[in-house]
Amino acid sequence: MTSSFSDTYAQARQKFLSLASERAAKVVSSVHPTERGAQGEDLAIDIAIFGDPEAEKTLFLVSGTHGQEGFLGSALQIEFLRDLEIPEGVNVVALHALNPWGFSHLSRTDEANIDLNRNFGDYAASLTPDELYPVLVRALCPDDWTEETIDWSGVRDQIVAAHGFKRMVTVLAGGQVFEPTGLNYVGQGPSWSRRVVAEILPQIFAKARKIAFIEWHTGLGAFGELSHLCSFEPGSAAYERVFDWMGEAARSSFAATFELTKGETPSYQGLFSAWLPTTAPQAEWAGLLIEVGTYDNLTVGDAVRMDRWLRFGQGRSFMPRDQMRRTMMEGLNPSDASWRAKALENGLDAQRRALRGLQRW
Repeated sequence: MTSSFSDTYAQARQKFLSLASERAAKVVSSVHPTERGAQGEDLAIDIAIFGDPEAEKTLFLVSGTHGQEGFLGSALQIEFLRDLEIPEGVNVVALHALNPWGFSHLSRTDEANIDLNRNFGDYAASLTPDELYPVLVRALCPDDWTEETIDWSGVRDQIVAAHGFKRMVTVLAGGQVFEPTGLNYVGQGPSWSRRVVAEILPQIFAKARKIAFIEWHTGLGAFGELSHLCSFEPGSAAYERVFDWMGEAARSSFAATFELTKGETPSYQGLFSAWLPTTAPQAEWAGLLIEVGTYDNLTVGDAVRMDRWLRFGQGRSFMPRDQMRRTMMEGLNPSDASWRAKALENGLDAQRRALRGLQRW
């Protein structure tokens, strides 16, 4: 199964498009008009329609919202769709590489440093400056990457003591519009990726009346295990439907990933999965973002910080850039064969659960 993994975005895209061709899937591709990949290749959002486009039920699978995390999402799409017998009356749609620039260049964000999973909101309209952000960004994004400068535990402990975990983690991870080179940058307007899917998805979903979706991420949670973030209102029919499909234990799995903050999770701005139902208002929706865990919060957090430093850091580093890039990627896309096998096993199970649930719905 691990052959579904790729070493580069170009390889992942080739595998995805080859599978789509073998299965006679219709593919809608939008190639980035100005940017190129790390190997000089085209960068594209590819959306493949594997089932009946006239069907009233659609399963939608998304990879690569955060670039480096696309390797697992791509592998899960390819492995799931290779031999899938698509039920009658069901359409299966796979969006490959929502953030192709980040996928190719091994970065969480896009070419403008926009975190796409914070870009699907109303930008500065819902964000107000927080006095804690400048303090946190200085601690988390130092000019020098040394053992002394990267330790932000003192700042973290002071902020938590004065303001609590919830506020700190929301300021840190919820989305910000104030520093374009900082972490979790929302952007000043729609990213290229948002403009593309806002145009294409309403056309693809025009006939759908019930849509189930999974958006794949990596990082948070136990090694190879799944953590579930559902954007629907708790207690709503869509919310309850998701956890009926995924199992009762899935309800608390996302909060459990935040060990550093005692289960306190951010108030996120601009999540793709929260915006997604607007593309087909005529349909009922049920779905979620799923994280596949890699390592502990500090390791994953440092990987995200390394990604940012590799793009914008101007000072000294105690490790060569190539080594830092490998370390960063290991934190988000482990090469460990046991992780890849477990991640695929658990991810495929979730996709099968969503498909079965959609059939019953």
